[in-house]
Amino acid sequence: MAPALDPSRAHEALQQAHLYAILDSSYAPPSAWPSLAGKLADGGAGVFQLRAKNLPKDEILTAAKILAPLLAQRGLPLLLNDHPDLVAPSGAAGCHLGQDDLGIPEARRLLGSATLLGLSTHSPCQATAGQALGADYLGFGPLYATGTKPDYKPIGPAKISDIVKQVTLPFFCIGGITPERISEVTQHGGSRVCVVSYLLQAADPAAAARNILSRLGTSSQLKDADRP
Repeated sequence: MAPALDPSRAHEALQQAHLYAILDSSYAPPSAWPSLAGKLADGGAGVFQLRAKNLPKDEILTAAKILAPLLAQRGLPLLLNDHPDLVAPSGAAGCHLGQDDLGIPEARRLLGSATLLGLSTHSPCQATAGQALGADYLGFGPLYATGTKPDYKPIGPAKISDIVKQVTLPFFCIGGITPERISEVTQHGGSRVCVVSYLLQAADPAAAARNILSRLGTSSQLKDADRP
């Protein structure tokens, strides 16, 4: 299956994005994802990830086949958490890999140069290594304690200053990010965040997304005139 979103537009959207939203099955069931995705896109989220650690692959594929074209209509990319083998059949723009998943070079050989590949990193050393390996963007954290990664020790926002000096790729700070903590992120040079529970549990997801972006000092990643 061809990607639901043209790869060049997916890369452009990534470069412009400041808020990365994860549709996580631990916080919202797949049946709620299309509605949530629409609301978060309305609020300015620029990149989306489908993360379903507790779902079988066939259900992940089914959900991705719905979400990828839905987001592509807005010019926004969908990435899969792991499962590089599902990228092509789902029409997703790429996948996000952890330190223990398939490596970036191997995923690149499997998926090609146009596919978006992201990598989770937990230290400045891992961040610089991820850039050298050819990732398109990085997740950096967890900055704070988070229920999505309870086994990971928080690294703290001060570490952001280290990778600002060393990494030219887009990187999204992640882990326990709330509106009240955005000032600590920006104080140390961060300008992009990935948010999970705050967005998915909000009574008004669109307003929650706008709140995050406002505190980052930006608004939507795409101007209305740029949308299809």
